[in-house]
Formats: sequence, structure tokens, C-alpha cells
Amino acid sequence: MSYAQQMTGRRLLVSLVAVLALVSVGGATAGGPFQRIVGVGANGAWRAISLQRSGVRSDAALSGAAVPVPRGGYVRIYPSIGGLPGVPGRYYAAAHVLCLYWHEPVSNCSRLGDAGIRLLSPLARLPLRLLAPTVPVAVRYRSHLLRYADGNIFAALELALERPALVRSSVPRDAIRLAVTWHGPEAARMPLDLALTPSGVYTGNRLFVLPRGPWCYLAANLPDPSALQIEAANRVCR
Repeated sequence: MSYAQQMTGRRLLVSLVAVLALVSVGGATAGGPFQRIVGVGANGAWRAISLQRSGVRSDAALSGAAVPVPRGGYVRIYPSIGGLPGVPGRYYAAAHVLCLYWHEPVSNCSRLGDAGIRLLSPLARLPLRLLAPTVPVAVRYRSHLLRYADGNIFAALELALERPALVRSSVPRDAIRLAVTWHGPEAARMPLDLALTPSGVYTGNRLFVLPRGPWCYLAANLPDPSALQIEAANRVCR
């Protein structure tokens, strides 16, 4: 099979994964339930919660009555399916309110019931954030604006750089070099150039860990991928 045929099939598969990740609580069954939630509080403190497919420890527990956006501090929320972040949001633990939305300002808030409160209780112990999140608003590869990155990849890059980094000496050869534009209160300190790899995001010779899902999605949808990138995608993402 040619490189072009391989990448066409992979684009269809990984694009489907991206569609499955674009789900909201209450409608998650259309593409499968969320499998994991990462919560990030102030100063990079974070916790992860594994979800079950059904029952009181599934994303079904995160539904509730619609309410206005609460005041006060919150924990940033990143649900995921298949290792690819879905719609992010905020959890206002004091008010027991979860808001899931793609773009600022915050919206789509629901007051959780007892099952949802218990499920997210580990996140309620994180230090609260007061400022709005700083988020990607544009991602470029070479001269190409990657419009499809507005969603899963935006959330993945934000999640990676919210948490503490590991120290590494060099960037792997299978890295995808990206130029990122940020918006938010911390935009001035965010890296404008970074490298996405199967292990996460590299910037300043530091690795910010992610699962391989975001890299696979991006590698499968790159305009004019190199033979090295195609070979790496076939090896890593199959």
C-alpha cells in the first residue's frame, strides 16, 4: 500500500476518533462515554479520575439541571475518550456545578447530583483557580493554519502545558513542529513554538506529558506529511 493510501485510511480513522471526542455530557452515548477526566487546579496541581462505561462512575453521573455560571474559584476539567481530549470546562466545587464548553467565555453549566459530586470529589480538594484559562486560538504547521485543531488539539496543548514538565535533553525525530497563538491572562508567558510528539509536548527541552492520541490525530491530518511522519504514524498509532 502506498504512503498516500495509508494516510488516507488513517485520516478517516483518526478523524472518526476526533468526532467521538466531540461529545457533551448527556449526549456522550452518541460516540461512546468519556473514559477519563483530568482536573487541573492552581499552580499545576492535578488529579485524574478513571470513568466506567455506565453507572454512578460514568459520565452519566455528570448530568444535571442547567444553572447560571457560578462565582468563585474552579478547577479546569479535561474529559477524554481514546486518549484524545474532548470538550473541556470548569468544575465549581463549592457550588457543585460543572460547565463544559469549547470556547471562552464559560457556558453550558449544570448542577450535579449526589453521584456526580462523589465522582468529582478528588478534584474538589485541588487548589482553586481564579483567572480565566489561557488557551490556544490558532495552531500552524509550516505555513498551514490547522483549522481542524480548533477543538481536540487546542484542549490537548492547553492540558499539556497546564501541568508540570519532565526534563529531557532533545526533541525526538518524530516531533511535529507547531506555531501556537494563545489568548488569556498568561498568554505572554506561553511558548509560541513547540513540538508535539507521541509522548507529549516539548518546549525548551522540557517534556509536558500527553497520551499519544493528540499526536496521532495531528499526524494523520497533516498537510503534506513527510515520509518520516507517515512511518512514525504507522508504527505508533496502529
